[in-house]
Parts: sequence; C-alpha cells; structure tokens
Amino acid sequence: MGRPSQQFPRHGRSARGWVGVFMLGLCLLVLRLPLAEAQPLHALCDMISLSVQQTESPALPDLCFVRDDDHVLTPQDVLSGRWPMQKRAADQLAFAQTQAAYWVYIPVHNADAQDRTWFLQLNYPLLDQVDFWVFDLGADDLQAAPKLLDFVRMGDAVRFDARPVKHRLFFLPLHLDPGQSLGIVLQVQSNGALNLPLSLTTARAALETTQTHSLGQGMFMGAMLLLAVFNLVLFVRLRIWQPFFNALYVLCAGLFITSMSGLTFQYLWPDFPWLANLSIPLTEVLAILSLLLFTRHFLDVNRQAWPRQAQAIRGLFYLGLVLLLACFWLPYALITKINTVFALSSMVLMFGISIRHALHGERMARLYLFSWLLFFAGFLLYGLAAFGLIPGFLAQERWMQIALGSQIFLLTYAEVMQLRELMDRALQIESAARSSLQQQVQLRTADLETTMGALEQANQQLLALSQRDALTGLLNRRGLDESLAQLLRQSERSADFRLVLVIFDLDHFKRVNDIHGHDAGDVALQWVAEVLRNLLRRQADVLGRFGGEEFVVLMPGTALDGAIALVDRLLDHIRRHQVTLPDGSQLQITLSAGLAAWQAGDTAQVLFRRADTYLYQAKARGRDCQVSAASSG
Repeated sequence: MGRPSQQFPRHGRSARGWVGVFMLGLCLLVLRLPLAEAQPLHALCDMISLSVQQTESPALPDLCFVRDDDHVLTPQDVLSGRWPMQKRAADQLAFAQTQAAYWVYIPVHNADAQDRTWFLQLNYPLLDQVDFWVFDLGADDLQAAPKLLDFVRMGDAVRFDARPVKHRLFFLPLHLDPGQSLGIVLQVQSNGALNLPLSLTTARAALETTQTHSLGQGMFMGAMLLLAVFNLVLFVRLRIWQPFFNALYVLCAGLFITSMSGLTFQYLWPDFPWLANLSIPLTEVLAILSLLLFTRHFLDVNRQAWPRQAQAIRGLFYLGLVLLLACFWLPYALITKINTVFALSSMVLMFGISIRHALHGERMARLYLFSWLLFFAGFLLYGLAAFGLIPGFLAQERWMQIALGSQIFLLTYAEVMQLRELMDRALQIESAARSSLQQQVQLRTADLETTMGALEQANQQLLALSQRDALTGLLNRRGLDESLAQLLRQSERSADFRLVLVIFDLDHFKRVNDIHGHDAGDVALQWVAEVLRNLLRRQADVLGRFGGEEFVVLMPGTALDGAIALVDRLLDHIRRHQVTLPDGSQLQITLSAGLAAWQAGDTAQVLFRRADTYLYQAKARGRDCQVSAASSG
C-alpha cells in the first residue's frame, strides 16, 4: 500500500488568516492611517439653521467632537475631517477629570434675509482655557476653504477682561450676514472636569436668563450674609465660640459656591486668574474646618464623654490645616481630588456623630442630622456634575444652593433653640435655688431689717457726731458749711430771702490759756456756747464753733438791725457775768463780733469774708463790741 499523502487541517489555515487580518488592522490603527477617504466634515456634522422665529437653541443636538490626548491637533485638522469624530448632544458633553483637550465643531447658518447676532453660550465656568475659532464657510459653496474671521481665548487661566462679554459664563458673539454660514471650532482644556453644555441664544434671551439667574444668586448670597451677620451678633453678645464657627462656615461655604459659579472671579479678583482656581480648594477646606469646630461645640463632643469622637474630629482638623497649606503648592487637579476625599470623610464622620447623639436622646442632634440629609441630597448631584460624571451643572448648582441654604438655616435654627434650652435650664435652676432659699430669706428678713434699722440709726448718729464739736456740742465747721449751703439754696427759690451771719471771737483768749491753763480755756468756751444756746432760742438759728475761740451764728429770716440788737444784748450779758473756773475763781471775758447780711449774688465764701472783715474792725476798735455794714467806717 502506498504511503498516504499528508494534509493540513482546514481550521489551521483559517486561524492564521484571521490573525493576519487582525495584525493588519492593528497596524493601521497604530499608524492612524484612514481605511477610506476622509469624509467631508459638512456631511458628518449637521448644520444648525438659525431664523428670526427662534430666540434660543438651549440644547444643541449631535455636535461633532474629538479627543486630543497629545495636544497636537489644530483647527485646520478638525476642519479637514481627516480625524475620526464622535457625535453627541451638547447637554451630554460631560467628561471626567482629564489632561486631554477636546475639540468641538459647531456649524451654524443664518436662514434669514437680514443680519442676525447670536451668542454661543458655554454654561460651565470652571474651565482653565477655552479657545474659539470662527470660520466663514461661505454662503453657498460649502466646498470652499473656510476663512478665519475671529479668534477668542477665555478661561480661568486668562484675565477676566479678555472675555468679549463680561459674564461669569462664556459668551461668544456671532454676527451672521444674510445666508452666511459660520463654522465655530472650540478647544477646551482644563485641570478639572470638563462640562461643555453649549447653547445658542439671542441677546434678549440671554439677558432675561441672566437676570433670572442673577436674582437667584443675589437671594442666595444675601441669605448667606444675613445668616453670617446674625451668628456674629450672637457671638458678640453671648461671648461663646459656637456662633462664630457657624458664621465662618456660612462665609466660607458661600464663597466656595460663588467661586464654583465663577462669580468671585468676575467681581472679586478679575485681574488674578491664579486666585480664581486657588479660591476653590481654599474655601472648601476652610468651610470643612469651621464646620468641624461648630460640630464639636454644638454636639458637645468633649474628651470625657466622647473620647473617640473628639479624637477623630481633632485628627481631621489637623489634616485640614495641612491641606490648607498644600493648596498653595500642589497642582489644582490633585488638590481638588484630595480635598474632595477629605470633605467627604469629614462629612461622613459628622453625619455619623450626629446619628450617635440623636440615638443618645439629644433633641438638637436630630435637627443637626436632618440638616445633613438635606445637604447630602444637593451635594451628591452637585459633586457628580462638577466632576463631569453627570450633565446639567447649572441645574445642580441651583439645587446645591438650595441644599446648602437649607442646611445652614436649620443649623442656625437648631443653634438658637439650643441656646434657648440652655437659658430655660438656667432659669429653672435659678428658680429652684430661689425657692429653696425663700424660707431662709424670710427667716433672715426680720434680722436684716433690725440690723438695717440699727445701722441707719448708727449712721445718723455718726453723721451727727461728724458735724458736732466735741467740746461745746455745737456744730463744727463741716456742719456750719452744710447748713449755710442749704440756706443759700433757699435764696434761689425765695424773693424775700434774708440771712445774717455773725462771727464771735473771745477777746484775749490766748492770755486766758497762758495764765489759767487750757482747762480754764475749755471751760470758758463751753460757757460761751451755753450762753449762745440760752439767748438765741429760735429753732431756725444755727449755732456753731468755727474753730479755736471763734463761734458762728446763722440767723435766717432776720434783718440786719434786729440781728444787731440781739448781738448787743448777748455781748452785754457776757460783759456782766463771769465764768467760774474749776478752781473756784472767777474769770471775766468779753466777745467781739462781726455781722454780715446776705446780699443778692453772695456766696458762702463772700458772706464769711465780709463778716470776718467786720470782726477784725471790731477788734481794731478795742474789742468787746460789734461791727456791721451799718456801723462800719
């Protein structure tokens, strides 16, 4: 038998054929060699027709775009149609954080027989660089080479005044002649997420939308400012830190939202593009730090009662301080991711702590927990939109404002209710203490009243002693001054006020002390005081020892001639009687007197000075006499 012929299996040849086809396709893909002739761009990308019946095109459908990982494409490359492009509706152009650039092609055509101006609107403010090339595609011949009409560069990395329309969003004005077609090539690159919600609108429609949105932004920022001021007032009045941390959280969270919306770049630092990006991670970390401190005070997370919670809050707080410094030197793309993880971790911790305290029976912790539920609802959607994971950034921005405002309002309300409970508790403690002490107070009241009566009496006696001369029992100089001041005050209320002041002086009193001793002098002074009391018996008269051997008598309601007669009578009595000294001997003494009647405008000093002058005149006349205005000179 012959040797059978050797044959290869059919399936082996088929497998090698498919491998060859796969390798060829892979080489073509790597080399980016087109498999067929490039398709014209106008055939792939639908022309957007604009007419006078339209006011806006809110969502542009089926836009052509291409991803440029190596940043090598040019607008001419996009217009050439040599590169494979994808199509997606404008509201679906959302991409996660990437370093690639994205090119979008938007062809528009003016279908009207008149000039029209439209605005291409990009409703996402957090883009580092947004470049627009505007090409004229020709009115009829779409095969003609596009002609570059304009180039505009905008974004957070560019000064704000470079924008053709000064707005937080990106507006590109497009002027179209009748029947004209324009091709807009858009390149976007950013360190953060990419959202490209593009729309076409007229100036009127854009103005109406902007006004409505500005009203909402103004209401949000006004509410945040009012809540911050309210908490600062609580801090100043009550001197406790909890309202201060709440006010700091309100301000930082409000600045974070307005930075994310592009308002801070527009109004606060338009000349500092680097600060537009830096403000977002800074305010985010500051908001979380202030909220951690507020939570620690509001829920009373202390080391004794909640050691683990206090340690966790302290650890996150120190980590936040480190991240605060890292914002200045870490790349924006990296620090935003780190800060987001830090913020989520802190929020989850604070949410868990509030659950624990709510289960522990703390009523205010339930309000705190409910505020977090509202916040998470808006924060989740806002975060997904900000990172490009879902479309509709502006819509989620409104929800975030509502959620944040609701959270802060509930936190402030819970804070006020907590302070009210503390005040009520303090009043209850005070009331209980007052009730327990009431009986003791009643028992002590009688003793206190008795003591106060005795004290009042002692004060009156002390006052009387302080105004009395210890030797004679008459008023001393202090008592005389107060009595004279009271009498002179009456002169302001009475038109017929009269007063005579008399100063008496013992003649040769020094000789009495030198010859008979000071004890004899004291007896003489006491005797004169007794004579004054006996002869001047009117209750209105004021008697006093002015000092040394001088005596003063105040005679209210007395005319000068009547006072002169009374003083003459007193001097005569002194002259006719003698003082009996302690040793039984008799001593003859005399008095000199000066009288001064009050005149309109006289003060106490003037009245005393005039009476003292008359007294010295009496002594000069030989003593034992009186001198007044009636007998002077």
